[in-house]
Amino acid sequence: MNFIKLYKKEFIKDCKSFAVTLIIMTAMMLFLYSRIGYWTPGIPTFILAVTIFGFSIAAFISGFDYMGDEWEHNNHYLMLSLPVRGRDILGAKLAWFITEFGTYILLLGAYTIVVLLGEAREIDMINNALYSAITVAAWRTYGIMVLPVLYVLATTGVLALSSYTVGSTVKRFKFWVGAVSFIGSAGVFFYLSNKVMEISSAWMHVEMSLGNILAWQQIESALNSANVANINLASFVNNVVIGIDMLALLIWTAGFVGLFFIASWLLENVVEV
Repeated sequence: MNFIKLYKKEFIKDCKSFAVTLIIMTAMMLFLYSRIGYWTPGIPTFILAVTIFGFSIAAFISGFDYMGDEWEHNNHYLMLSLPVRGRDILGAKLAWFITEFGTYILLLGAYTIVVLLGEAREIDMINNALYSAITVAAWRTYGIMVLPVLYVLATTGVLALSSYTVGSTVKRFKFWVGAVSFIGSAGVFFYLSNKVMEISSAWMHVEMSLGNILAWQQIESALNSANVANINLASFVNNVVIGIDMLALLIWTAGFVGLFFIASWLLENVVEV
């Protein structure tokens, strides 16, 4: 219950800027869509793709600021004097971080696909069959990427919140303490995950060919019907495999859960020294 109340507090605090940002993003997409056929092909889609990258950088930077007000104004002391646990405070911050930037990035991704398909429709060599195949491939890829994007946001948020909390428990060199905590934690997880990938069994590898992700058979059929098939491209797409190692993923997940509870304990028990 405390978590839900704290999450609502985060939402109420940022709901206006959140709504304004969504309106601006939608207006931007509509403007770029209206430029299809007037601007050089590819420019509207490129602008949206760059915007996604910009929001990704903003998410990385903002993750460190989500606990800023709590420490700068000593709000966490007030919150902890109530029947609220450190994990509730951090959990609400993390959940709102994922909600906010997850919405931004996933919505921009959907807008990018809409504009991309609009530009593709203007290309003379793309017939209806090929356009339909490209549409399926684009939205299929988008759907597959939703969970990985949210997972990366969650891990980024945990790393940022925990390193900020660690750094804020000291008065001097707090930036460097936080930076070492962030880089050190990420380095350890990378090292351990690479090591376990060397010894993990084959059944621990979850893989999918690029051809399946892109629904390449439908695209290839449309290309063949238009006599524009490329053997080298087809071979490349069908031979590329994308996947994850479940044991390495378990290492990362366990590490982030551990960091979250360590940060929660620090928030509750460690004062500035």
